[in-house]
Amino acid sequence: MRERYLYILRLFLVSAVVLVIQLSVVNRISPLSPVPDLLFVLMLILVVDRNPVTAVIIGFLLGFLQDLGNASFLGMNALGNSIAAYMVSRIGKDYLPDNTLFRALLFFVAYLVKDIIALNIVESFSPVPVLLGFFRYSLLSALFTSVIAALIWKILEISFERVVYPGGRY
Repeated sequence: MRERYLYILRLFLVSAVVLVIQLSVVNRISPLSPVPDLLFVLMLILVVDRNPVTAVIIGFLLGFLQDLGNASFLGMNALGNSIAAYMVSRIGKDYLPDNTLFRALLFFVAYLVKDIIALNIVESFSPVPVLLGFFRYSLLSALFTSVIAALIWKILEISFERVVYPGGRY
């Protein structure tokens, strides 16, 4: 039981650090260009092999953490992350092969779904501004985010593999 509490505490600490990095470093690189969403990358890594209920809870909490930075659209990222987390956990666990290319494609589509939800809420469901924002920012942000998420996923996958030497020893 103690390990579970420590895991949850580490998750909150990592989320807070990623949020600070996102707000202080990544968003200041170029304010008008597409940037990767590091909190979304963290969510993807956490939910890709979880059951859908846990994934939705993680997506909601991380999205709500993002929403605290912009209270005018409170709930927008929580909704988008919840839907994307459900999609990633459901499709990534049951339907796609365990391949980095398929994971990156899943992460790309998940970010686009989340960003379409956010764009519609921000632009009050006006089709022209939504399409302009989608083609101007969403596609490149989804590409950056999915590439970073796939790289981190592969690094974590390689680092946690067990190496079996001849003779059966580890």
